[in-house]
Amino acid sequence: MNDYIKVPEEFKIELTLEGLEINTTNSKEPSILKPSKEFDWDDFYRQGTPPWDTGLLEPDFKSVINSNIIPPHCSTLEIGCGSGIEALFMTQHRFEMTAVDCSAMAIDRARIRAREKNLFLRIVHEDIFKFVNQSRQKFDFVYDIGFYHFIRRSFLQQYFNLLWRVTKPGSYYYTLAGSNEEEFTPEDVRQYFLPTVGQEDIFNELGALFEVVEIRPGTIYSRARKEPFKAWSCLFRRP
Repeated sequence: MNDYIKVPEEFKIELTLEGLEINTTNSKEPSILKPSKEFDWDDFYRQGTPPWDTGLLEPDFKSVINSNIIPPHCSTLEIGCGSGIEALFMTQHRFEMTAVDCSAMAIDRARIRAREKNLFLRIVHEDIFKFVNQSRQKFDFVYDIGFYHFIRRSFLQQYFNLLWRVTKPGSYYYTLAGSNEEEFTPEDVRQYFLPTVGQEDIFNELGALFEVVEIRPGTIYSRARKEPFKAWSCLFRRP
């Protein structure tokens, strides 16, 4: 898995939805400061396969689903589905699946994979905030793989509002987030495109909205290196 694509030079300091300027002076846990220029996620796909698109199901996510904590066949939303690996896995396990991503090229890949596997699910090309405003649907299970750890740095309250709108009492929320136990240098942060967060921060932030089911050490895979990165596997329930 060494044929990953590095972050394009012009985007090494610009990280978000709308582009977020990231300060890499703190190698332990860089902080995003402010919106900058518009950010085009499709640029990563135009140049090849982005580092986060491994084509592999994340083991920690699979473990949570196989634990049967999440009600079977329930309505499910994936925020930032990318090329659809987890969404297709969920569909194969008969969850009522909606997968959303703002990258047209990632969505195209997800739809191709779904057709190849003869799977039927709702795959939506849209900004997640616009999607939520338009659909107003609530889900039994909402999850993201590596979205919370980006969005929290500048739009945490907006993300809280989104999660509250798409969940209901009894709903579950799962996130897999990069761990600040990784000893990243500033160049690592730019190259791996993997923000990190501490366990205490996760507890204080998401624990203010949900009941904590578990926050445990895990891993998150990348094409950037053979070994997975350290991560936090986090499951919550809305009271």
